[in-house]
Amino acid sequence: MENIGDEFDVGGPVSSDRMDVLNAALEEAVALEEAVAQMEEDLKAAKKELTRLKSTRIPDMMDELQMDELRFRGWQVKISDFVSGSLPKEPEHRAEAIRWLEWNEGGALIKTDVALAFSRSQHNEALSIARDLEARGFAPKVESGVHAQTLQSFARERIRNGDPIDTEVLGLYTGKVAKLKRVKA
Repeated sequence: MENIGDEFDVGGPVSSDRMDVLNAALEEAVALEEAVAQMEEDLKAAKKELTRLKSTRIPDMMDELQMDELRFRGWQVKISDFVSGSLPKEPEHRAEAIRWLEWNEGGALIKTDVALAFSRSQHNEALSIARDLEARGFAPKVESGVHAQTLQSFARERIRNGDPIDTEVLGLYTGKVAKLKRVKA
């Protein structure tokens, strides 16, 4: 590099040997940035493929062979049911899911949140609010819901017991998954 000012704005004269050291460090940093980015892309692709294998291909193949557990090269492979998802976000569908839970022994799961927005100057008033919120000019936001893990646990229990469940209304999806666990020697 002949003229350091062409590449960098260094604000004054710099010895070429110090610039060579800096250039080498920058080359290494750029190479590592690129290597890390490639590794992250590769990891993302590997995780996606592993999920596909564990949630679709292996359970399907083991189902065809009428197997739900086996050992393979020091790993225990067990097929389990899974439930994933959460209540719908869209208010109309969410209300339908809440009604379904109330009518199907899931009412105790429902939590109701009331949220109010106060300015900083209303701190003391916010602490003392107990009743008549609308009469005092406040517009509370009332929202009912169920924590996703609680809902999933409820659904797993109903499925295990053979009880009906509307996974579509509840915003859930179910399936089988292969769980791999290294077996101690």
